[in-house]
Amino acid sequence: MISTVTSTTVTTIASTTMAAGLGLFATLALIFLLIAKELAGAQDVQVGKSGSASYAGAFDNVLNAAVVPLLIVFGFIVVTKIIDIL
Repeated sequence: MISTVTSTTVTTIASTTMAAGLGLFATLALIFLLIAKELAGAQDVQVGKSGSASYAGAFDNVLNAAVVPLLIVFGFIVVTKIIDIL
């Protein structure tokens, strides 16, 4: 009986720690990508909007594919933390 409880406790703690680590990784990735997106957008504005697409503008658009899902994950993390508090 004691070994079953101990095994279950260890598994629960390990999964909670792994989930917290993944949440931290997702948040840091979101911050990094938002900084890169802002810098790419600023570079595109500084160079000027000519008729052709610039590399900075294209990079800014490509970053949307990574930022939007991470924003959804971040929102889910925030909602989960709020539910834990309540």
